[in-house]
Amino acid sequence: MKKNINITLMAASLGMVASSAAFAQSSVTLYGVLDMFSGYQSSTVGGKHTSLTVLGNNGEMTSRWGIRGNEDLGGGYKTTFDLENGFDPGTGQQQNSFRLFDRQAWVGISGNFGEVRAGRQNTPMFAYSGNMDAFGAATYGSAYNNFSNWLARVDNDISYTSPKIYNSQIELHYSLGEKAGNIAGNAVYQAAGQTQQGPVFFALAYLTAANATNTNRVQEFMAGGNVEYGHGKVYLGYFRANEVISATTGNALSNPAGKYDPTVGPVGNTPGNYHNTYSVSADYRVNPATTIGAGYGLIKDSSAFGNNARQVSLIVNYDLSKRTRLYSVASRLNNSNTAQFKMAGASITTGSFLTPGAGQSETGVQVGIRHLF
Repeated sequence: MKKNINITLMAASLGMVASSAAFAQSSVTLYGVLDMFSGYQSSTVGGKHTSLTVLGNNGEMTSRWGIRGNEDLGGGYKTTFDLENGFDPGTGQQQNSFRLFDRQAWVGISGNFGEVRAGRQNTPMFAYSGNMDAFGAATYGSAYNNFSNWLARVDNDISYTSPKIYNSQIELHYSLGEKAGNIAGNAVYQAAGQTQQGPVFFALAYLTAANATNTNRVQEFMAGGNVEYGHGKVYLGYFRANEVISATTGNALSNPAGKYDPTVGPVGNTPGNYHNTYSVSADYRVNPATTIGAGYGLIKDSSAFGNNARQVSLIVNYDLSKRTRLYSVASRLNNSNTAQFKMAGASITTGSFLTPGAGQSETGVQVGIRHLF
């Protein structure tokens, strides 16, 4: 008798949950990416020829799992949310050891007015970059990604995305620095827009971020897009930043507003010094499953270091299905003077790539598999 009562209560509870979900018209989706590759890199490090062979993670896309959903509020309004965690499938470890949802964690309201979100969010630069590069702004072969250090995501971010008008929309972002007595310290401001007009896609984005005391400001600008020509696309990308990367190949925007550690502000920069990255690439659909592509990228350093670099690359993608892809890349990167730019990929784990010696060139070969779920 007790067993029957428990079963009855469980059935009633499930029925109430299902009824409530149906009334609220909620939708929750589990999604993710698994990406692993075999990679080889060769360069001169410490005056010695050095090579590295790895079973790496996150070559074409960062491996991740996430939960996204929405609830219909009626009248055309919805509550929306996304929680996303990045991880390394080779070890099962989180990409970020001190935060679970390191990639996204936001909640918002959408309607005919557009959408407002609050939380940890991707930047427009991160969202647009893959449409400006035949390599998807990832893999060893993406000069656009290897040379450009755009900020990928921001903490404490409030954003507004407009509805699409004539297939165009804009985004505005404000990330609170949360510094007592100084509302501008560690704050990040962004403005961006994109449009798709027939075969032409074009986007641009601007970001400015202050250090904790608002005494130093990093500025970034991105512009580019692609054109569909019938058998593939031609891509153009441009990125400009005043951050100091010429001497250390570090990224001044590693930290402002919490990409990694929100307590650390950007490194210094010298007024008038900029890095300009130019990228041109194209792909060609051999058949519905196979695409080949090539690209060239250049970074110009306006500082006294003159640390320029250039890269040429090839890629082949073969889709086993709509969700599973095999990819292979071959690339050559040449550094000038004391530059130390390297082939990094989507979000390759430290230790899975070589950093060339000052002014040294690098060769890379990569074969991987990417699965979406």
